[in-house]
Amino acid sequence: MTIASSSGLNDKEIERMVSDAEQYAEQDKARRDVIEESNKAESVCIDTEKGGNVASICVNSDTDKLLAMNEFKDQLDASEKEKVTKHMAELREVAAKGQAGDGAVTADAIREKINETQQASLGLFQKVYEKKNAENSSSSTPEPEEEKKEEKKD
Repeated sequence: MTIASSSGLNDKEIERMVSDAEQYAEQDKARRDVIEESNKAESVCIDTEKGGNVASICVNSDTDKLLAMNEFKDQLDASEKEKVTKHMAELREVAAKGQAGDGAVTADAIREKINETQQASLGLFQKVYEKKNAENSSSSTPEPEEEKKEEKKD
């Protein structure tokens, strides 16, 4: 914040404003952190529902790009999917309260819910990845022996 004497304020008003700014600096920082984490929480929920890919999950467990639940809904275990959906609902609820200014919600509480949601979805989608890997492995068939012999003759 910039307070300039050209704003028509007297010295006493300027001192009071500086004092107020210093007094509320910590509260302002905490509020900003809550809002930033609330925004991140919503992004995590959206990414879980719509974006990302299997490989990024298994390579980087801290990734913000999680598998799309809608894209793989037919391959997901129903109880596991319900668990992730519940985590996302709780995360969205905490984030909304934080955005609304609920003093009981802290940035750390939102971070914790984000982590819980990501861990739940990572476990769920890792199972999909493993299933896809197994299907890809079983669908690749070795070359017939005749083709191998013909290649060696050339």
